[in-house]
Amino acid sequence: MSLLQAVARPLVVLGFDYGERRIGVAVGQMITGTATPLATLEQHAGRIDWDGIEVLVDAWNPDAFVVGLPGGPPDAARELKTAIGGFRRTLEARFEKPTHTVDEAYTSVEAHHHIKTNRQNARAHGRVNPRRVNKGAIDKVAAAILLEAWMADPRSHQLP
Repeated sequence: MSLLQAVARPLVVLGFDYGERRIGVAVGQMITGTATPLATLEQHAGRIDWDGIEVLVDAWNPDAFVVGLPGGPPDAARELKTAIGGFRRTLEARFEKPTHTVDEAYTSVEAHHHIKTNRQNARAHGRVNPRRVNKGAIDKVAAAILLEAWMADPRSHQLP
């Protein structure tokens, strides 16, 4: 890869874990390949919180977006895949940034396990005593996991 290509690669990326009730959002740094959970935006009556997304886009000024897609057979989760496709197209058109997809299979399960393990470790050191894992926390951690998976796969962001 040439220096020009390296400079042209997106450096800051926002990742979205789209769900029917909530959208988890994370920010990733291409240089380090790491992502940080940012926020979980609630959907009310099926309405996406575009104002909340705009605040995050303004704050982080990403070079690109990554949206998780459920894996599995084409017929599986058809309605959700259709909704995610609409979200992705609107996101790209509204903010005029390239939008990529990544398989989000098992990211929510992995996020739940990650949060639970961290809380158990904190509790063992006397810092936190949560009884339940917050679903909103799962969504934004899942967004970070899918974003890191996308950044780790060079095929995901190859330049033409």
